[in-house]
Amino acid sequence: MRDVSEKALRVKYTRLQEKLLQSSTTILKLENFNYPLFEKKIKKIYEKIENLPEVRADSSYLILLKNFTNLTIRTINSEKLKPQEKREILLKEVNLLQKQKNRSIYKRSKKIDEND
Repeated sequence: MRDVSEKALRVKYTRLQEKLLQSSTTILKLENFNYPLFEKKIKKIYEKIENLPEVRADSSYLILLKNFTNLTIRTINSEKLKPQEKREILLKEVNLLQKQKNRSIYKRSKKIDEND
């Protein structure tokens, strides 16, 4: 029974992390970027993440998701950066994270010579 609850927590934690990533991506890529909307949305999702117990991350993708979440919150809370600078930093990280995810999804198939 305990395995089921741990697995459910892991799935819920991961999905919230991915929701934060997806929301960030959507808002950051808009032409008419609205920083107050972005901040409000991200903090709302982050509150849900904070209420869950932290889950151990085994895969590199989950580690990157956690790092992105932490970076996003630190960037939002930073008073030294302007909203446009925050957007550029986070957009770069979003693109790197998506690149990493796609790298694990798409594997190049090896060509097999059928004449052998």
